[in-house]
This record gives sequence, C-alpha cells and structure tokens, in this order.
Amino acid sequence: MNRTIVSVFTIGIICVALVFSCKKTKKLTPKCDGSKPTYNAGIKTIIDNNCMGSSCHVAGSPYGNFTSYNGLAPYLTNGLFKRDVLEMQIMPKNKNLSQEDINKIQCWVDNGYPEN
Repeated sequence: MNRTIVSVFTIGIICVALVFSCKKTKKLTPKCDGSKPTYNAGIKTIIDNNCMGSSCHVAGSPYGNFTSYNGLAPYLTNGLFKRDVLEMQIMPKNKNLSQEDINKIQCWVDNGYPEN
C-alpha cells in the first residue's frame, strides 16, 4: 500500500515538472532603442523565421496570413499582434523571441507599423 502511494506521488511530481518545463521562459521587457525598423526592413525577417512553422500564419491559414504586410495589417489594427507578441508574449507558439527581436518589434510599433 505504501509503495503504491509513493509511486503515485512520484508520478504526480514528474507530471507537474513536465507541465511547468514546457512553459515559455520569463517575459522580456520590450524597449525601443530609437531605431526605425519597417516591415520590409527588419520585421518581415523576424516573422518569417518565427511565425511560418507548422503552417501557422501562411496563406490559407485560419490564424491569419503573415506572409505579407497586407495579411498582417488587420492584426496590427485590432491590436492582437501587439498584445500577443509584446504584452502577453504568447506568440510565437513554442518559441521565444530574443530581446533584440522584441525590442525591434517595439520600435516598429512605436513608429506606427511602417511597411517600407
């Protein structure tokens, strides 16, 4: 009986550890360094490298098509891009953006999401 309890307890601890190990790392604080990136000069590369995997934000995706500025524009206008990427940092899924990328995106936001 005691052996069963210890086994169940051990399995429970392992499950909890696995769940918490899959969480994203600590949130970063976005800080603009004064640069003025545009979608075509800086941001598109970040999006292409982090948002296109597993058919997430590609043409025909129900999650939005971020392969072009026009496809991304509705998510800029309604605030979802800023909320999910900078504020909540729940996107991109299963990846963590670098501090440099977060800062570059913050500058882009601060400058009104310029395309060129």
